[in-house]
Amino acid sequence: MVAVTTTALERLPAHMVAYEQLRGTVAALEAAVSGVRSWVVTMGYRAVGPVAIEITGEPSADHAAVYDFEIQVPIEEGARAHASDRVQIKRFEESDAAVMTLHGPYDVTSIAEPLGRLRAWMQERQIIPGNTVRWVEVTDPSRVTAGEQVTALQYLVSP
Repeated sequence: MVAVTTTALERLPAHMVAYEQLRGTVAALEAAVSGVRSWVVTMGYRAVGPVAIEITGEPSADHAAVYDFEIQVPIEEGARAHASDRVQIKRFEESDAAVMTLHGPYDVTSIAEPLGRLRAWMQERQIIPGNTVRWVEVTDPSRVTAGEQVTALQYLVSP
């Protein structure tokens, strides 16, 4: 069972990320996430936070819908990528976001329902959404039980 424990407006801190941009369906994300994680390890860098998937646009329940994604793995300062690498390095800039924390087994392919609840929460408070939604696996699903999983759904907001 999935439970929402908190919904709040938060400031997301700036940090360095290894990232890859792609266009595709939500179902195609798993392989891309594995690829970015593997690149970080292969390059000898250390991940310093949870994987985030940025989705540009309005995700829906349509599993065939195509979106622009950016897979991000927070990494240590000083990491570098070669211009020809498919994975690059950049700074994630400090941002404000409406954040909903989900406890229990959840998957990015099921984003539509909690996203609808988060949008309703934002509308009640007159918070204006930006054009980017972030799905952040706070806990590593391969290292915790389904009941221990924690995911943050973040809607970047307009200043």
